[in-house]
Formats: sequence, structure tokens, C-alpha cells
Amino acid sequence: MIITSISDVHVKESSDEKFELLKKFFNHEIVRKSQYIILNGDIFDILIGGKVQYLKKYDAFFHLVKEAIENNATIVYIEGNHDFHIERLIRKSVKKLNISREKFIHVKHYFDVDVSGKIVRFTHGDDVEIENDRYQNYKRKINNKLVKFLGDYIVPFKFIEWIGHNASNKSRESNVNRYELSAEGQEFIRDKFRRSSEDYFSRNEINGLVCGHSHCKDYYKLDDERYYINNGFAPASKSFIKITEDGASFVDL
Repeated sequence: MIITSISDVHVKESSDEKFELLKKFFNHEIVRKSQYIILNGDIFDILIGGKVQYLKKYDAFFHLVKEAIENNATIVYIEGNHDFHIERLIRKSVKKLNISREKFIHVKHYFDVDVSGKIVRFTHGDDVEIENDRYQNYKRKINNKLVKFLGDYIVPFKFIEWIGHNASNKSRESNVNRYELSAEGQEFIRDKFRRSSEDYFSRNEINGLVCGHSHCKDYYKLDDERYYINNGFAPASKSFIKITEDGASFVDL
């Protein structure tokens, strides 16, 4: 079995360099041989709700999905904090592309795969992170049914895009300055997510934990049976994760 995973690409337009990286991922020979392709959240910088405009805006992405499914892969899209409430959009894409619903799976929280008797869990990582109560409160607010209803049926597409991109830019400016531009910041995030993974493993009977969200590439073995792996910010790491019976590894793009 081959499972491949990427997260935190943050595509804004189908014409940008980040989409070219995502396309390179889908076209990689290892990905094309995968039984599962896991999109581990924040694939897009903003993808909120079930607006049909996204099918047109990201038409090239949905056709990459269709091609991968026709090549016998199962695609799993796990929501992040930049792409959420998208179950209705996934349903619409399945209908438009005439693909099997069982082959393009939407996941709100996490997805487990049994790899030769060992459970590997894929989750965006914001649910794993400890010591961030402010963010967890924010996530609970945006994940309620009212926000989903507003995004699906009431708030105009252009307004969602405007709000989303403004919030994303402000958040990125803050986080880049604090963590991503310094070795000290990256070390702080790495160690925090290692502690977070230890806490998560203490509460869940799993063998592997695959996350995104932190934008910090890391592979941390807790012991011979358990590991945490994170691909980091894909445009910077220029890699993806491969899982087989032999374990987890990074593959360069």
C-alpha cells in the first residue's frame, strides 16, 4: 500500500506557483501509484462553504482529482482552517465530474488508515495543537451550523473571498514574523507540536500521526511503534509525505 499526503499549499489562484506545486504533486510517479491521496487541509488559502463559483475558479484542481480517481486512487480531503464547511462543494464536484462519492471523501476532523495492522491517523493538526485556547475558541465559532448556513446560502461569494483573504493575510503576517522567519520560531513550533503529539498519543490508540497546520516540517519518533510527521508549508518544504508498510518518509517535489 502507498499513501501520499500534502497539506498547507495555500493556493490562491489556479494560475499561481502554489497551484503548479500542487499539480506537480498529483503528477508525481509515486502519487500516481497511491491507493490513497490525502489532502491534509489548507490546500487552498480560502475555500469556505459550498459556493458553485469555486468549481469554476478551481476547475483545474477538480480535474486533477478526477484524473487521480480514474487512475484508481481514493482522494480524501480533510478540512483545515482555511478550507472548511466544504462538504456541499465536494458533493457538487462529485456530481459535476461524474465520479464516485466513495472515491472522493470529505472529512471534517480525521481519517484513519490501517497499514498492515498499524493505524495511521491523518488530521490537519489544529485539533492536535495544545496551549492555544484562543485559536480553539475561534475554531469552535466558525464551525457552528449557523456559519455553515450563511456560507452556503446567504453571504455572497465575493464577500466571503474578501473577508477570507483579508483575515488570512493578517494571520500570515503575524505568524510569519513570529515563527517562520527565524530558527528560534521554528524550533518553538517544532517542540510545541512534538509535545502536542505526545499528548495526543496518550489519548488515542494509533501508531502514526500525520499533521499539517504548523508550517514546520518535522518527523518525530516517539518510540519504535509511534511517530508524528508534518510536511510543513509545502511551497517552502517542496515535499510531500509517503506512507507504506515500511513507515513514513518525505519525498521531494
